[in-house]
Amino acid sequence: MTFSTAVMFVHAANHQEKNGLLVIEAEHFATQHKDDIRRWIIFSEDSPQQHRLADNDLPHFTDASGGQYIEILPDTRTNHHETLVKGENFTNLGGEIAVLSYPAYFETTGTYYVWARSFSTGSEDNGIHIGLNNTWPESSQRLQLCEGKHKWTWSSAQRIKTNHCGTPNTITLNIPSPGVHNIMISMREDGFELDKLVLTTDKDFNPANFNAKNGELAETVSAPPALAHKKMFLDVHEYTRIYYATTDFTAADSTEIPLFRSDKHHALAIDSALPANQNKYAFAQVKIDKKDAGTRKLTLVTLAETGARSNYKVFLNDKEIGQFTNPVTTIAFQESYFHLNNINLKEGDIIKVANMAVSDDVMRESNPKSSSNGLWRALILAREK
Repeated sequence: MTFSTAVMFVHAANHQEKNGLLVIEAEHFATQHKDDIRRWIIFSEDSPQQHRLADNDLPHFTDASGGQYIEILPDTRTNHHETLVKGENFTNLGGEIAVLSYPAYFETTGTYYVWARSFSTGSEDNGIHIGLNNTWPESSQRLQLCEGKHKWTWSSAQRIKTNHCGTPNTITLNIPSPGVHNIMISMREDGFELDKLVLTTDKDFNPANFNAKNGELAETVSAPPALAHKKMFLDVHEYTRIYYATTDFTAADSTEIPLFRSDKHHALAIDSALPANQNKYAFAQVKIDKKDAGTRKLTLVTLAETGARSNYKVFLNDKEIGQFTNPVTTIAFQESYFHLNNINLKEGDIIKVANMAVSDDVMRESNPKSSSNGLWRALILAREK
């Protein structure tokens, strides 16, 4: 049997219970299984109107929530005159045919009353099973819709032998613990159309009170705040190790110029207010760990200043391997990146970074009293490609 793949896209949502209420758009399932003979198909304005699967009615997406819903097809038993085939177009047990999963995060435990918004046009397309965590409790099987034919209608009634239409608020699930639980649905009768599911701890809650006039019953999904964007190393996109100037480096024995830690800028700097500290290099060093040995790309991260351009040198075991000068900038403390490629590092190697607070810079033509402070933030190691 061939199914139309054009209407079978799947979109999962991060469902989350809020204050004892969970609202799920039916088309936002995470997985579908046991779907070789019947399958839930998503209908919307963009789906084909004339599919090749047996069905006795036209689509009803116009007044479905969000303009989408799902229907279990093919539909080969729409009334009592058509043949009932157990295990094909009917099953009285949950979890046997066309199983959908909706993982959801719960904080509130206890009994939840389950409502389904469905569209029924006959006597044999109005039953569904509800499950939890791959189990199918008796309390949530055989959700039945009798009233409200030919329109989207809410039901929470369970079909029983003495009352085929059931009593409202008799479909329930028990959420045993906080955390993620998998809400599930499966076929009872083919042709069932499902728009939305609601789980609520409030027995008196009626989702029918929510509509386009009074306000839609919105899907409850997680809405975490935006994650903080990084404020340092903005143009560094891959690395194996960051040696931070303020925490990993120590002043070298050979340095004559004192360094101070600028917590505001997360950098080492020189106090250029003292003339004796200007135009001379200060030295800081770090020892290479065993895990950082190998051929690496080194990136020295400095902070450019508007007053003057600082100078820097990098040494490997007292051999100079790089010399740099900050660019002219109009943005104070903007990161600058200086790269050294194919540097072979061994365990125990000593890397020194020298920085100079410059006083006689071309930038002083516009501000003769300015000087730089030789700020630098880190030495970053990356694997050579």
